Amino acid sequence: MLYRNSNELESTHYPRRSADYAWQLFLASLGILGLNIPLGTFVHTRALLLALTYVSSRLAPPGSQTSFFGLITFPVIYLPYMLVGMDLLMGGPGAAAISISGAVVGHLWWWGVFDTGALRNVGAAPGWLRAYFGETGGGTGGVGGVANLSASGDIPGVQDVGWESKCGVS
Repeated sequence: MLYRNSNELESTHYPRRSADYAWQLFLASLGILGLNIPLGTFVHTRALLLALTYVSSRLAPPGSQTSFFGLITFPVIYLPYMLVGMDLLMGGPGAAAISISGAVVGHLWWWGVFDTGALRNVGAAPGWLRAYFGETGGGTGGVGGVANLSASGDIPGVQDVGWESKCGVS
């Protein structure tokens, strides 16, 4: 699930922007480590999964549905809360606290990069990381590091993708 969520986020919301995604994932990991210091935990994979799930669920198209064990169908926006609830039931308050730290970081990631853009400059990968990934250019491009693609020839054979109109970018 960790790989699937990460792959979906990178391929859908960070096309040709792997350096930005890696940098934001690194910052999210630092945030999770910082929030989990008082908890004294050593394994943070569940918190990272919750952060990625939170961002993915917030960026899903409105009205998207998901199924929990094939039994309950609900809006995908509630998936992180269902996972925290399952952690509470199966692992107790300690496991739920670790998951909540991931949900908090995921919310800050979504709010700061995609919703308000308040952290967009912080989320832009530094030049040395862009060079490592072989990406040229600077800045965050469009909303949340998503490149604004158009019919101007950014990608051969692709007409207008329409990110500008969907995201309110002019």
